[in-house]
Amino acid sequence: MEKLEVLDLEGNGRIPSSLSQLSGLKYLSLTGNRIVGSIPSSIGKLQTLEVLDLSSNLLSGEIPNDLVRLRNLTALLLNNNKLSGQIPSGLANVTLLSIFNVSFNNLSGPLPSSNNLMKCSSVLGNPYLHPCHVFSLASPSPDSPGRASEAQSYTSPSGQSQKNGSGGFTSIEIASIASASAIFSVLLALIFLFIYTRKLSPKSKIMGSARKEVTIFTDIGVPLTFENVVRATGSFNASNCIGNGGFGSTYKAEISPGVLVAIKKLAVGRFQGIQQFHAEIKTLGRLHHPNLVTLIGYHASETEMFLIYNYLPGGNLEKFIQERSTRAVDWRILHKIALDIARALAYLHDQCVPRVLHRDVKPSNILLDDDFNAYLSDFGLARLLGTSETHATTGVAGTFGYVAPEYAMTCRVSDKADVYSYGVVLLELLSDKKALDPSFSSYGNGFNIVAWACMLLRQGRAKEFFTAGLWDAGPHDDLVEVLHMAVVCTVDSLSTRPTMKQVVRRLKQLQPPSC
Repeated sequence: MEKLEVLDLEGNGRIPSSLSQLSGLKYLSLTGNRIVGSIPSSIGKLQTLEVLDLSSNLLSGEIPNDLVRLRNLTALLLNNNKLSGQIPSGLANVTLLSIFNVSFNNLSGPLPSSNNLMKCSSVLGNPYLHPCHVFSLASPSPDSPGRASEAQSYTSPSGQSQKNGSGGFTSIEIASIASASAIFSVLLALIFLFIYTRKLSPKSKIMGSARKEVTIFTDIGVPLTFENVVRATGSFNASNCIGNGGFGSTYKAEISPGVLVAIKKLAVGRFQGIQQFHAEIKTLGRLHHPNLVTLIGYHASETEMFLIYNYLPGGNLEKFIQERSTRAVDWRILHKIALDIARALAYLHDQCVPRVLHRDVKPSNILLDDDFNAYLSDFGLARLLGTSETHATTGVAGTFGYVAPEYAMTCRVSDKADVYSYGVVLLELLSDKKALDPSFSSYGNGFNIVAWACMLLRQGRAKEFFTAGLWDAGPHDDLVEVLHMAVVCTVDSLSTRPTMKQVVRRLKQLQPPSC
């Protein structure tokens, strides 16, 4: 398998050294297993490797020095293992490495010097690793070399503590000196840290506000600078605003004559950690699918953040649903929109490493072009709401009416939560109702479009569910089949809900004939 690029082997035992034969491998994930043994040094032969995730296993031994040869490596995750020895100093020189974590191991020795990569937050839980703070008040371990001989030299035959040689100190004097030294060290450390932070904080803010860099993932043929973007949006003037959402406002920007882009200005206060933001956005910038909005580039500083997307003139699906009463309903268009979004979610769930969970699938996050091709936007942004997350249990980041019940109640996110949200969107696409339509108030609290669809199907009144004109256009069997599929997507049982890959397969089977 020399051309294999992605290998995900969750739930296995040991790492075979023969992995080095996969010469084209870019992503290797073995996270969340009970893998024992050491990390094969032969992994250093995978020169194309970009992501190596061996976290949350039982790996022991040292980190192989051969890993420093992985010059294309952007992410190295070795946290939550039993690794020992020193961190290879050469890792600090792997220039593309932007994500690094060796927390909760048994590593020792000094921390390799690096401006950004080797940080305290990346090496937590390694009690034998030299501290990365300027001062440490930790006491040496009892079994440190020389401790026993020192103790003997301070004890006299009479049992009183003495200093070697002429003239000694009593135990009380030694304790007093030690206490005074400790207090002095603490005060000195506090003074140093106070001065250091006073000097560092203003400088960081000035640098952050002065840096007006725009990172570009896709070349659109014209220069995209910070100044160009701000000027094209009229300094983010409300007259150029084309949408508002939970993450911020989106603006239409004509960078040069005939070249339009969409600028999503993010609410800075909702995102934590500039470095983690950079790492996450760069991961999203690598995602490409015909039904995903293209992330062209971004800018991020402590004072301002925005994302640059391709501009889609057809507006969003929410607007399409609201205005379709003014146009004839075409089942082929509705089917195409449903299939496009299902394909985008299936790509995020099954073909991305690591997988991407959207967590806020709704009509306003689905954009259309002039030919009614559908594109999913805001993918991956919910993850950035809590950049310190290490588990898939977070605060709810969705929208009422579209959030899966288990997600709302337990905050446990999974791909099946996206399936639920997709099912609600599909129900809206088929009917004239919103997820939490005002007309449902007569049924009591908690009644939504899912409950309405289930009620009509149970009573044999499926015809009443569909938007005006759609049932007459037919075909009836296919419409009812898609309605059933949408309801199954929204059942409470996660195991009963289909995967997005299964939804795509079924929608393809129900493909209406073209003109």
